[in-house]
Amino acid sequence: MIPLFKKGSKTDTKNYRPISLLPLISKVIEKEIHCQTQSYLDKNNILYCYQSGFRSKYSTDSCLSYLCDLISKGFDSGLYTGMILIDLQKAFDTIDHEILLHKMKFLGFSKKVIDWFKCYLSNRTFKVKINESFSSSGNVTCGVPQGSILGPLLFLLYVNDMAQSVDRKLLLYADDSCLIFQDKNPEVIQSELNKDFSNLCNWFVDNKLSIYFGEDKTKSILFTKQRKN
Repeated sequence: MIPLFKKGSKTDTKNYRPISLLPLISKVIEKEIHCQTQSYLDKNNILYCYQSGFRSKYSTDSCLSYLCDLISKGFDSGLYTGMILIDLQKAFDTIDHEILLHKMKFLGFSKKVIDWFKCYLSNRTFKVKINESFSSSGNVTCGVPQGSILGPLLFLLYVNDMAQSVDRKLLLYADDSCLIFQDKNPEVIQSELNKDFSNLCNWFVDNKLSIYFGEDKTKSILFTKQRKN
């Protein structure tokens, strides 16, 4: 595993993303399993319709286009649009394997397939490489390998039921989420978004995920045509 610098201070370990360097033969097998799994998900229309991350024919553009269209239609109807933008902390690294496999069972994956994924996730060890130096070996007890082919798809399965915990519209792009509500009264928007945000927080706790409140990662915003509000 190599630490990939993102931004900020280079002396702070939280500013690095852990990227797994995997054997080529492993990625060949992962690619085949990914194609079969994706085919099953598409055939049965399983993935959440407003999930735009790590999906063919979806991108940040599709997510932003829908969002801009929603806000514009709200303006035309005289509505305010309130949003809570949520960022998860170390989301890929904190996925609970048992919860993931249980969700796969609920989504209709066969026992043999689930057993394969259990084997894929289990008994992994890692070493951190910096220049030519290696750390001691550690055990991987949770999370999916960043840099793998299956990792992003497994994450989508893990958060696929997130929208069921709220009453309002939820847009997703991988581990970034956007909770939206429209009304003519900003106080109603605040009240309704707070209710759903509380439900989302409960979902995060149940699924062993945590919100990143640092810097400007998680925030609320209100869209209006009025210059003064």
